[in-house]
Amino acid sequence: MNIVLKFFLISLLTYFLNFSQILFASENHNIRLNSESFDFGNRVFTNKLKGCGNRKYQKGLRSKQSVLYLTGENFVIQGGTFDCSLQNTIFVQSAKNLVINNVTASRGSDNPIEIRDSFVIVKNSIFKDSFNNKCVETENGIVVFYKNIFSNCRNGFDIELTLTNFYTTNKKLKNFNVKLHYSAVVFLENKFLNIRDDGFHCHDRRKNGDGNVFLFLKNNTFSGKAGYTFRKFGKKRDCLKVINISNELESAIISNDNSRMFDIIRKNVEQLM
Repeated sequence: MNIVLKFFLISLLTYFLNFSQILFASENHNIRLNSESFDFGNRVFTNKLKGCGNRKYQKGLRSKQSVLYLTGENFVIQGGTFDCSLQNTIFVQSAKNLVINNVTASRGSDNPIEIRDSFVIVKNSIFKDSFNNKCVETENGIVVFYKNIFSNCRNGFDIELTLTNFYTTNKKLKNFNVKLHYSAVVFLENKFLNIRDDGFHCHDRRKNGDGNVFLFLKNNTFSGKAGYTFRKFGKKRDCLKVINISNELESAIISNDNSRMFDIIRKNVEQLM
């Protein structure tokens, strides 16, 4: 991309973000980024929508209702507080090598963050206040969560496998078609606080699915909500393929060696299939 054009686009986005701070309170923020790294700093984007955070008010398209919508490849999103959506507060779809760092998302009627058909690293962030839903959900692909806080939700996390073939970044380009016979998610050193019911749910929803949903865990802490019975894996355990994070994988995550990290996860899963 031409340097002058790229500077113009970044300046235009910066103007939009600054301008959005003075919009009317009823404005429905829907910030959309495609393969563009951005540091939101301390900016706050909040809506005033009746029922955000409550599942019974969930409606609309995720890509349009989300406060922050992310798609594309090889980019970093940092900083920012995103609050109040009748769908997901942050919605990630068809992203490859995306890093989300130091963000806060709250009050999604579906959940504060949902990641679909993607390869993503999420770290040093807070996802909270979905009173009747999950703090976080992933569907297809591989996602790594490192040093995040998930707080004040009915359930902590839900992983689903719905497709064997899916697209990242651009379905018109054949080389971005991904064939993956499993979903995998890694949780290293995260905190689950004030979770009402269950910590983890795992689902293979494909027709005649063979249960290839993998959960890697190490050094996560949990606390329940007063007056309720918290269960790490729920009353009916559906997370059947739980793996301890190896020293090799932990080292790759801590050192931000993303390519090596994904390679290790793939290798570990394929050895078990």
